[in-house]
Amino acid sequence: MKERNLKKLNRLLYLLNMLDGEGINVRREARELEVTERTIQRDLIDIEAGGFPLFKAAPGVYKFIEGFSLKKMNLTEQEASLLLVMQDIIAPLGANFQQSLDSLRHKVLSAPKESPFYIKMPAGCKYEETKITRVLEQGIRTHTEVLMSLAADTTRKLTYELKPLKIMNYDGFWYLLGINAYKQVRKFRLDRILDAVNTDKPFKITKNIQKLLAESHNIWFGEKRDKKVTFWVPVEFAEYFKKKAYFPLQKILKTRKNGDILVETCVSNYREIIPTVLSWLEHITLVGPSDFKTLVEDILKKAIERL
Repeated sequence: MKERNLKKLNRLLYLLNMLDGEGINVRREARELEVTERTIQRDLIDIEAGGFPLFKAAPGVYKFIEGFSLKKMNLTEQEASLLLVMQDIIAPLGANFQQSLDSLRHKVLSAPKESPFYIKMPAGCKYEETKITRVLEQGIRTHTEVLMSLAADTTRKLTYELKPLKIMNYDGFWYLLGINAYKQVRKFRLDRILDAVNTDKPFKITKNIQKLLAESHNIWFGEKRDKKVTFWVPVEFAEYFKKKAYFPLQKILKTRKNGDILVETCVSNYREIIPTVLSWLEHITLVGPSDFKTLVEDILKKAIERL
């Protein structure tokens, strides 16, 4: 095999492995493979033309479409990469060989028309690459502060300097996570940022952002989880809480002889758990703290008044 094809085979092997996992980030893979971003983009075109279904998950980020994976095709990354690089080898041999290769690919990659999996994603604002998002992404990548104009209300604008950390999506809305001048973690809806410029002022990340995000369940998360809420779950629903963490830092404190369990969650803002608590309120019994129980009672009273 020619050296050029061998290098391409190795790249395709790596890219297919990434696609079968977390997905491809063009900038990251170009840096990892020591090639240009344009080379990675050409490889992606070859992968898609070869029958492997891709979609653009975000700017510069590509994944296999929902329900497709090499494992489900009983195909290894090595076999898939060989199918792709064979195109360059067979092309000079003529139409008959090309048709045979196309037929082989079709047989190997013919997947069921309907995926056996369905994952419901929240509908909401589509992420669009704009002048503002490019500035924010640059600030995040280079660890440099940004100066933003924010819509305070319909008549006022605020200027805000921020150390940008992540662009996030919660419940269908896009947010910017960052640290302000007072070393506080702050979140901003992207659609409320009117303008942004990079200050080229470098900063160091001193907080464990990955841990903060990993412990979050919605946009109401915060740094300090100093509020503990406990509730009893009857035995007929206990198995749900043993298999799934419905609440941040959820843990089982106690199990009664009849199978009821005492569950604890730690939050920074009660709003982080209010929707989930209300959805389970028919079955669980709140223990404390008292201010949280009072908050839930007030919400229910106001809801009943509006009915």
